[in-house]
Amino acid sequence: MSILSKSLRNLSGLTAKRDSLIGELKKIESAIVSALSGKAQEVEKASGKKRGPKPKAARKVVAVKAAAPKKAKAVKAVKPKATKAAAGAKRGKRGALKEQILAALKSAGAKGVSVKDLSKNLGVKTQNVHVWFSTTGKTVGVEKVSPGVYRLK
Repeated sequence: MSILSKSLRNLSGLTAKRDSLIGELKKIESAIVSALSGKAQEVEKASGKKRGPKPKAARKVVAVKAAAPKKAKAVKAVKPKATKAAAGAKRGKRGALKEQILAALKSAGAKGVSVKDLSKNLGVKTQNVHVWFSTTGKTVGVEKVSPGVYRLK
């Protein structure tokens, strides 16, 4: 039986890897024994690599030269919108939205109310009102008059 040179190199690499793993295993076992005996000993990591960010001195700073744009674009100033949580508003009472929408639908009568008007008057997002109509509105007895307009049956 003859062993090919390629197979021999693979076996050589695998035995070297096995020996290094056995060495690491012995280090770990000795650390466990010393920890159980009460001796505080610094444990090396099995991989030998440190985790976490590199120290500032070891980081490479690469300066990237930005190409100048051909046309300067106007930048629009955007105002941040204040959310309810940021404004300090508390959550409403359970079922309060239902009561408010039903009251608005009763006062509107047969012509109905648009979602935009409801959301503006109640201070609720239009998407939340749409979701309310598609879920709770079905069980309460609300019908769709036209796109975005609802009334009581």
